[in-house]
Amino acid sequence: MPDEAINGYRMHYEVHGQGPALVMLHGGLGGGEGCAPLVANHAQALAGRFTTVFLDRRGAGRSETPREGYSMQTYAQDLRCLLDRLNIRRAHVLGSSAGGPIAMRFALDFPGMTETLLLINTMSYVQEPERAVRQKELEALRSAAQRLGKQTAVEQALESRFPGLRQQDPARFQRLREINLEQFDGLAKTIQSYLDIRDSIEKRLGELAMPTLMVHGDADTRIPVACAHQLHQHIRNSRLHIIAGAEHGLLANEPEQVRKLMLEFLASVATGERTRAAR
Repeated sequence: MPDEAINGYRMHYEVHGQGPALVMLHGGLGGGEGCAPLVANHAQALAGRFTTVFLDRRGAGRSETPREGYSMQTYAQDLRCLLDRLNIRRAHVLGSSAGGPIAMRFALDFPGMTETLLLINTMSYVQEPERAVRQKELEALRSAAQRLGKQTAVEQALESRFPGLRQQDPARFQRLREINLEQFDGLAKTIQSYLDIRDSIEKRLGELAMPTLMVHGDADTRIPVACAHQLHQHIRNSRLHIIAGAEHGLLANEPEQVRKLMLEFLASVATGERTRAAR
């Protein structure tokens, strides 16, 4: 799949299937596997219904780690430039976890390009308890890098984010370690970009008018389900579905159930549009 210079950095992206455009924005606060888990869990299953677009953010997955451009405004512009390159004028835009604020910022900045919005286990980043967790992660990363070096800092960050992974899946742990070491210079900048959101998305949620679906697990320990209720309260044309007993990472941990909800939502939106057009 292409690795191409887009909006000032070498972006890795993939396009699968045919039909209306659906963008799927991955989570993670820098480094990591990027869109690869989304591709593995959803590309083939959606190929018969949608042209599904996946991309690795700057400083994540197989994309380049440029020196600058770590902000929600630029991440949204990155997506805009990719869609322009692909000649896609409108798309369903899905954001999972850390991809959610990017999806919301894209929809706010480019509402005419956003057919629908799908927000999976995410938040607006105005919530102070969750911001405090990210701030602590950033401080720990910087402190460990200064005291112990980048490799130990990356290993400690992975062990904190994925307890037990080193013992349970050493091959994946090693792969993530290598990716995060390569992308290290972008990690702190990426985390800081999420802290910099503050209320910039929350205060504009009332501007979102496109049909919006939110899916969240009520056992999510990374982003509490209260964050989904808060989004639902402020986005007027939204639907919220809670999955009982589900943890964070729904697109990987509950792929069939979430995909079913997505397809039902998108089908209902399409039916509503056809009904209105026939009147």
